[in-house]
Amino acid sequence: MLTSVSVANARIAYMTLSTLRQMANRSRQASRLWSGVVSRVGIVTKERIKSYITNFIKDNAHFSKMASIAILGVIIPVSIIPIAASKNDETFRSKVVFDKNEAIVDYSSKKIAIVPGESQFQAQERAKAEAEAAARAAAEAAKKPERNVVSREKRVYTDPSNFDGIYQAAGAAYGIDWRILKAIHYVETGCSGSTSKRNPSGATGPMQFIPSTWRHYGADGNGDSVADITNVKDAIYAAAHYLAASGGAANNYRTALWSYNRSTSYYNKVMDVARGLGF
Repeated sequence: MLTSVSVANARIAYMTLSTLRQMANRSRQASRLWSGVVSRVGIVTKERIKSYITNFIKDNAHFSKMASIAILGVIIPVSIIPIAASKNDETFRSKVVFDKNEAIVDYSSKKIAIVPGESQFQAQERAKAEAEAAARAAAEAAKKPERNVVSREKRVYTDPSNFDGIYQAAGAAYGIDWRILKAIHYVETGCSGSTSKRNPSGATGPMQFIPSTWRHYGADGNGDSVADITNVKDAIYAAAHYLAASGGAANNYRTALWSYNRSTSYYNKVMDVARGLGF
């Protein structure tokens, strides 16, 4: 026997099935409609793209030609390079020819001459010694009474035949090895006596003093109260004075001789003579 509940449940089930069937039919209709739209759009789009490409190729045909030419321009040289390279390798011939009969040059016998010069340190030391010497000379001049150190009228001197005693006395007075004084005298004027001999640079007398240097270091070696640049005894004493002030008193004869004459060859000559005298 059907109850009211059973009838109600059957009715609800029927309505639910009917609704689901309608939704399924509508879904199939929408799917068919969408497929038609997509298909139509795809056909239209495909036709438009094809038409665009065809027109572009027609309008830009000259670009295709230029691209072909450019590609050929790259391919041809690249293909030629190996051929040219191999051809050059085949034709190259060395132009260097060795003659086995020629004598072999021997460079081992050649000696490199090293000429000593003044380093930066030596230059600084020389400048320092010169400054100290000038300061000492100024201090000595301030202590001593003013005297005439400029050569006066020419005088007649009776010079000894041997000056070794003068070298030794002057060296002892200023702390200079007498053989250095004799070597300088020999190199400058050949150990001449009193003389007014002058060289092109203006150096004068037996020890070849520049007058401006003589005014600072000139000495009265013979005791006549005149420092005469042409007198051999005065000149030897002045040389000892100058060398002592320039570093010779401290046995730095390189600096002292450089101050006397700034020449490496001069220093070598003086030292060779001094060594020959037993220095």
